[in-house]
Amino acid sequence: MQYGVIPTNLLERIALMSGKVPVPLMDALFSIMKARGLMAAVHLGVFEAVRDQRHTASEIASALKLDEPALTSLLRCLVWAGYLTSKNNRYSLSKLSRNTMIDGAAMQLTGFLEWNYTQWKMVEGLENTLRTGHGADFHSTMTDPGEWAWYQQAMLEVARFDAPIIARKVPVKAGAKKLLDVAGSHGLLGAAICRKHPPMRSVVIDLPNAVESARVLAEKEGIDSLIEHRAGDIREIDFDKEYDVALLANIVHHFLPQTNIEILKRVRAALTDDGTVAIWEIETPDAKSKPSAGDGAALYFRLTSTASCYSGNEYAQWMKEAGFANVRVIRPALSPGSVLTIARRRPS
Repeated sequence: MQYGVIPTNLLERIALMSGKVPVPLMDALFSIMKARGLMAAVHLGVFEAVRDQRHTASEIASALKLDEPALTSLLRCLVWAGYLTSKNNRYSLSKLSRNTMIDGAAMQLTGFLEWNYTQWKMVEGLENTLRTGHGADFHSTMTDPGEWAWYQQAMLEVARFDAPIIARKVPVKAGAKKLLDVAGSHGLLGAAICRKHPPMRSVVIDLPNAVESARVLAEKEGIDSLIEHRAGDIREIDFDKEYDVALLANIVHHFLPQTNIEILKRVRAALTDDGTVAIWEIETPDAKSKPSAGDGAALYFRLTSTASCYSGNEYAQWMKEAGFANVRVIRPALSPGSVLTIARRRPS
């Protein structure tokens, strides 16, 4: 999927093709204003203010105690970006924002927009990462409980997109009872597998700062009866034994390859003989392939965790080095850019 300057009429298309459009200017300026505008609209309650009926800029500014001229500019920008609609100078939610930008929306991403305030600060360190190769390693340095809470909320919102695919694709033996959700945060992905394969229950192992807010999210999501949260650093602890399934979802991109192999070795030791393991991740394209959004994800995780996204072949190789058998790489059609790598503790 591409993101960039998109012409909206014939004249703009001709101008773009002629090379007369200052694309770098638009990429640099409009992208940050669009992102920051969405963040502010969520944080200040703009979308919530118009969720039930249309309002004028004056009415919204009065209700939220905002400056009317500045707010009017933001509202118009949000109409331009497709997040609001306008009729007779009265604003309301578009289909896109009703699905994503209000509390309780079907594809709610308000937590991700709040978490973006922390991500914004991390992105400011990109030049230093490019000079040194070292990123923010925010799991070790972030101490603000509020930032941890938004981080967990953001990850829950993202997980809702992935849960149906993972629950359908991860192999589970008949009668399975225990799932190990490695750094599973809120636990939604492991819970989705458990719901599909009762009476299985999940144990989430995550950092103490994560567990504190993750438990609250699990209760709100109605999955707390399916999961148990335990605090621990997955790079150090030995897992309990006799798990039937182990899930590592969106976590190995935070670590370098050797660390991931060591984690996988301990995961294998925790599985039953016929147990299965699954890694769900963003996939970085192989070096010889065409650059894509996956390369942007790889740079992001280098910046934030001094690690990277990797290719499905790399995930598979780590599993083999950790002793797993029957390794398979699956690229679901409904989740382009993601990859599921599965294996068994012993050959089937």
